[in-house]
Amino acid sequence: MEKEHKIDSTLGIGPMSSEVIEAVFRYSNYYRKPLMLIASKNQIDWRGGYVNGWKTENYKSFIDQMRQQYGLAKVYICRDHCGPGFNGVYDLDDTYKTIEDDIKNGFDLIHIDFCHFRGSKDEQFEASKKAIEHCLSLKPDIFLEVGTDENAGVSYNLSNAEEIEREMDFFKSFCSPDFYVVQTGSLTKEINQVGKFNKQFVEKISRICSDKGMSLKEHNGDYLDKDQLALRKGIVNAINIAPQLGVVQTNFVLSRCLMYGIDFGDFIKEAYHGKKWQKWLHGSDDSNKFLCSLISGHYHFTSDSYKRIIEQLGRVEDIRELIINELMSVIDHYEI
Repeated sequence: MEKEHKIDSTLGIGPMSSEVIEAVFRYSNYYRKPLMLIASKNQIDWRGGYVNGWKTENYKSFIDQMRQQYGLAKVYICRDHCGPGFNGVYDLDDTYKTIEDDIKNGFDLIHIDFCHFRGSKDEQFEASKKAIEHCLSLKPDIFLEVGTDENAGVSYNLSNAEEIEREMDFFKSFCSPDFYVVQTGSLTKEINQVGKFNKQFVEKISRICSDKGMSLKEHNGDYLDKDQLALRKGIVNAINIAPQLGVVQTNFVLSRCLMYGIDFGDFIKEAYHGKKWQKWLHGSDDSNKFLCSLISGHYHFTSDSYKRIIEQLGRVEDIRELIINELMSVIDHYEI
């Protein structure tokens, strides 16, 4: 049965920090633009995550505060990449616990992604189906996002269209997905967009999506310039961005430290030794400690070293307000 309404947002944003979340609500409130917050299991989950150490229920409490503060905001609360393996846990009980906790806490959309499921392709599809049916049994009007490949900048071509259409038909046979994730060729590394948009292929898949009542979503859309965004207009229905916001916040805070002569050496050291930068490095030398710390700083916003920096900056300016404004400029760039 088709839903009577669909998600009317074109931009999904990772909740990298409480400032990012507030920037999303404030932007939506001021400009009357619907937006999506797309939490990964590493960021926020039933057992906690790196964003403020929040469990899903803590995240929900903060969302409730934001909704009270920004009454005209329209922000969809979404789960990104819900499936085994994304947080290093392959036990399906963990995935189902995420689904149940998300729905209990009022999530609007869940992206079911079983690309790391340990089994054959057919078994992967069957496990995806069971997970989606579980979602629907708990909340029949839950919005759904599907697409079972983790974005790796893979260059798909027109010969893959038939295989992708079969996958769409499989999901359409038992549910009505709102978004289908397509490998567009985009890939985020370091502080750059290193992928190449495969326009001819994406145009073809976009038409198929439209014919089947689904919207095409692109993941890894960080660091796209205006020309790259213009290429996607009328083809890509929605884009997800996340690490860029974390880097922008880290870079902004460190630049303010330089302005006021505040030492951030301990924070750089902690971010570098945390090694979360390894997944984002692309061609650069890992001895570049500043770059490594810049691309992984957001994993350490709960650290004492970061809190000390913010406390010192707070004595000379409203640093939270300035961070939020800086983040809103990124959102504005994507809202074309």
